[in-house]
Amino acid sequence: MSCNVCGNGERVPARKPYVEEKDGRVAVVTGVPVTICDACGETWLAHDVAHTLDRQLAEMLKTELVAIRAFSEVQPSAA
Repeated sequence: MSCNVCGNGERVPARKPYVEEKDGRVAVVTGVPVTICDACGETWLAHDVAHTLDRQLAEMLKTELVAIRAFSEVQPSAA
């Protein structure tokens, strides 16, 4: 699929780290699956990945000052 931002590159799957800061706390999630343009570097997250990443970051930022975790593709089961 071609890039809808620059029109020059192709969107290819990749994995990148994601960093978020909130209220002086920092969370880093490594290995987040993304689609990236090989020409301009624009990055896209799939909806389900974004949802999982949001939940993971919220939990990390709630409990730790600085946290680094790998992206968790496994959803915790509802108990």
